[in-house]
Amino acid sequence: MSDYTLEQVKAWVDVDTELFDDNLAKTYARVISNHEQLVGFGNIDDKGYIDLFYVSADYQRQGVGQKLLNDLEKSSNYTSFMVNSSITAKPFFEKMGYKETKKNCVHLRGQNFVNFTLKKVVE
Repeated sequence: MSDYTLEQVKAWVDVDTELFDDNLAKTYARVISNHEQLVGFGNIDDKGYIDLFYVSADYQRQGVGQKLLNDLEKSSNYTSFMVNSSITAKPFFEKMGYKETKKNCVHLRGQNFVNFTLKKVVE
């Protein structure tokens, strides 16, 4: 069973591409592809906040997410990182050492979403 309804997915993917592009331009962004097929992407700002993080369902549980997250973290001068994670991605981030600090309810394009603020401190 999916973590989200069809209405939630439609609201989530209805992205303002201009804002999306602007966000990527202001951060360190990484794209992983395989023979021109998008495998995953993510970004991190200059304070260690991971805003976008995606791995194609066809490539999950194959180390792509770990490689992507490690690359984002290594690109930062910070030793603490934060992400607002979806329900689906939360177990992945926890496996990677992130700890939940808060459960959130976010209203987006007429839909309510639960997400989780997670943090990781590297010593």
